[in-house]
Amino acid sequence: MTREELKEATARFLADGGKITKLPDGPVLRKTYSVRVPPTSKVDLTAGVDPANKSQEAAFEKISL
Repeated sequence: MTREELKEATARFLADGGKITKLPDGPVLRKTYSVRVPPTSKVDLTAGVDPANKSQEAAFEKISL
């Protein structure tokens, strides 16, 4: 159906007393994921950063073994 045919069909439908109504919104299908950390937990924000001094380097080596 071309655009002109659609316009003509819509005009005929409305001329015969037809009404165009909006459908209600459907359900939200997108998923959202979140991570919650308990307030008592300590999170290491430097996990991806190279050690800055010898004590951090020693701790890093001890953990990574």
